[in-house]
This record gives sequence, C-alpha cells and structure tokens, in this order.
Amino acid sequence: RDARTSVTLGLLALGGLVLLGLPASAQDPEPSSPPAEPPRIDVTGFVDVYYQYAFNRVDPALRSFDVQHNAFSLSVADVALSKGVAADSRVGFRAELAFGKTADLIAAYEPEDSPEIGKHVLQAYASVLAGSKLQIDAGKFLTALGAEVVPSQDNWNYSRSVLFGYAIPFYHLGIRATLPVNDKLTLAGYVVNGWNNSSEIHGDLPCVGLTATVKPSGKLTWIANYMGGQETAAGDTRHIFDTTLTVTATPKLSLQGNFDYGKEGPSSWWGIATYAKVQVRPSWALVGRYEYLDDTDGGFMTIGQTARTVTLTSDHLVAGGLKLRLEYRGDFTDEAFFADDGGGEKDSQHAVLVGVVYTFGGKI
Repeated sequence: RDARTSVTLGLLALGGLVLLGLPASAQDPEPSSPPAEPPRIDVTGFVDVYYQYAFNRVDPALRSFDVQHNAFSLSVADVALSKGVAADSRVGFRAELAFGKTADLIAAYEPEDSPEIGKHVLQAYASVLAGSKLQIDAGKFLTALGAEVVPSQDNWNYSRSVLFGYAIPFYHLGIRATLPVNDKLTLAGYVVNGWNNSSEIHGDLPCVGLTATVKPSGKLTWIANYMGGQETAAGDTRHIFDTTLTVTATPKLSLQGNFDYGKEGPSSWWGIATYAKVQVRPSWALVGRYEYLDDTDGGFMTIGQTARTVTLTSDHLVAGGLKLRLEYRGDFTDEAFFADDGGGEKDSQHAVLVGVVYTFGGKI
C-alpha cells in the first residue's frame, strides 16, 4: 500500500508539472523562424587520477571511488555530448560515457547478473521542451539527491562523503520532468525503475521522486528531495528524504549542510554532513567537511553502528582546466570496523591523497 500511495502521488505530481508547463492558450503558437545556424553540440569531458596512502596499509573502507591504497589510480575518464533545449530548438539530449574504476564501482550496484551491461554509459537521455518552461527527460540520469556528484571537480572535497556513497542512489532510469516556476523556485518529478537500476521494476510499481529547489537570493540555495519505492523483489518500500542548504556567507566563505534520512521496513539510517569553504585566493581554497552517521539498525548503509568522518582539502586551480587537490581524511567508528595490514580491525582509519583532474570542452 505504501508503494502504491507513493507512486500515485508521484504520478499526480508529474502530471501536475506537465499541466503547469503547457502554454496558457489552447491555440498553437506561431511557428518561429528557423535559426540562422543549426544548434551546435557541446563536447565536454575530464580525466581524474589520484594517489592515496592509507595508514592502515590496506584499501580504505567507507569510500565511494577513491578505494585504492598506495597506487596511482585512474578514477574516471569521461566524455559527454549534449544539446540543451530552447524555444527555437525544443529537442535535446545528453550522452555521457565513463571509463575507469569509478564506472566499475557504480555499475556494481546493478541488479543484473552481469553489471557489464551499460556500465560505461553514465548518462543517456533525450530531452523535450514542452510549452514555455517544462523540460521532460527520458533515459538514464544521475540522481538529484545529495550535496555531491560523481565528477570530483564539481565537489568541494575530492573524496565523496559516506552519505553520497552509502545513504543515497547514484543514478536512475526513467522519466524526469523539471519546471522552473520562477527565478526562485524549481520543481521536478521522477518516475524511475529505482535506485541504481537500469533494467527492472521490483514489485508492481515504479519508484517515484520529487525535488524542490528554492533560491530566495543569490547567496542561499535550499534543495529538498523525496524518493520512495520497492527496491527489492520481496522487500518493503524504501523511503529517502534528502535536503541540502548552501549559503554564501561572505565573498570568501561558503557553508553547506546535507541531511539524509532513510527507512526500509524496520531499519532506518540517517546522517548529516557539514562543509566550510574558504577561498583564500582566486586559485586556492581550503575546505573542511565533518560527517556524523547513524546506521545502528544495520540498514542500507551496512555500517551497523555510528560513524564520523573528518576531511581537510586544499584545492588548487593550477591553470586552465587543470585542478590539484591535496587531502587528509580520517574515519572513526564506535567499534572496530576498519581492516589493517595485520589482519585485525581498528576503530579508525587515516589517509592522505593527491588528486589531479583535467577538464576540457568545446562545440562541434
């Protein structure tokens, strides 16, 4: 019943967005003159490489993509082709390919027996502008949940938070509708297969999601997400609420907070991450992140206890699209959880990391 209620609400919300995005007049608008030149396609990409040394001298736990100890690692090589939608060009698309360890790790969550299917396709969707504002996307796209994203250069820190890797999904396959109501409010609705799922709908109904993005000023952004649906063949409905608040306190100081609460059957998990970024110089910033996580029910996060993480990052824009990150991270649990090279377990792990990312872009 919970799943059916969630899906019904999601479908109603998605339908409402479609209706809101349609033109007010029933009469078809006058066709616009063709553009002088056909729309060009954006080509973007990046290469992300890191070296990490973990002081337990084994591969670290509770990491998303920086999972190797004492090795130079290709995290990801990514290239994307995209064309946005506009009033004079209503159909667009995005096709993004990813190669490297990150692509392997993301695909490992697929329910398919063979995660090789489509693992290099990070995103692939077609877009249509319906009416004057409503954009509808159909295909595979990254999740809207969380304060962080897959490309490390778009995050404040290099390593991803535990919340990013263990409390929320990475991507979805289905339909997404986005409506910018005005310059301060944007709404979105989703009907998708589920969490990290390109091939199946568990149970009778798909998973649904809602997003609201509020920007009352240029200095404050608040995003709230809900997603619910059955995620296992014989399981309970999984619910997740995610919210992020970003504040530009001064021209040099930015703050951010991310909260997640999830529930599936008798198990629940929650966590909070706080961030502070100081722009010391235009090409250099210092970033701190602190997380507190509660998975004492042993639910989706699989930690089975409370945990804390502390991350300090020195972020350097070297030149052009070349970015260098120097980072320390410590992870702590109430009871022994982290392996060490002696075959035992410890209640903490510490690591230092150097990350290098080069981004590029152009048009064809």
